[in-house]
Amino acid sequence: MSTSSRDRVLLKRMARGDEQAFELLFRTWYGPLVVFAYRWLHDKMEAENIVQGVFIKLWEKRKIQRIKEVRSYLMVAVRNRCMNQLNRQKHHLSLDERWSLPDSSEDEELPDPELLEKVYQAIDRMPPQRQKIFRLGRLEGLKYKEIAALLNISPKTVEVQMSKGLRYLRELFAGPPCKKEASG
Repeated sequence: MSTSSRDRVLLKRMARGDEQAFELLFRTWYGPLVVFAYRWLHDKMEAENIVQGVFIKLWEKRKIQRIKEVRSYLMVAVRNRCMNQLNRQKHHLSLDERWSLPDSSEDEELPDPELLEKVYQAIDRMPPQRQKIFRLGRLEGLKYKEIAALLNISPKTVEVQMSKGLRYLRELFAGPPCKKEASG
C-alpha cells in the first residue's frame, strides 16, 4: 500500500476517534515536517511548536476534515503557520529597529487597493489547481520545485500552470486596445 493510501486509511480511522491511527500519522510525518518548518524559521523549538500545533488542529477537526492528500495538507498547514509566525515576528520589531529602517523613497507607489482586490478576485476565478500553484508561487514565493513537491506534481506542470495563470492575468488587465489613439 502506498504512503498516500495508508495515510487516507489512517485519516478515516482518526475520524472515528482512533488514537493509534493519529499516533502513527504523527510518527510518520512529525520529523519531516519539523525539518520543513525549520527551513522557514531557523528555530528548532519554534518549528516543533508549529508542527505540534498543526497536529493538534488535525485531531480537533478530524471529523470535519476533507483531506485528499495528507502530505500536501500537512506541508501547506505547516508552511502557513510558519508564514504567520514570520509575519508576527516582523510586527514585533523594537522601537530602535523601527527607527533605523531606511526611509522609503517618495517615488515608490503603494499598490492601488482596488486593483489588488481585482487581481485577487481574478486569481479566485482560476481553476483550482492553477489557483493553488499561482498563490504558492507568486504570493508566497515558493520555487517551482518546491510547489511540485508540495502538491505532488511535476515541475513542468507547475511551469505550464503558472504560465497560463500569468497569461490570463495579462489578458484580463491589458484591456481592449484604445481606439481613440488610433483615430487621431
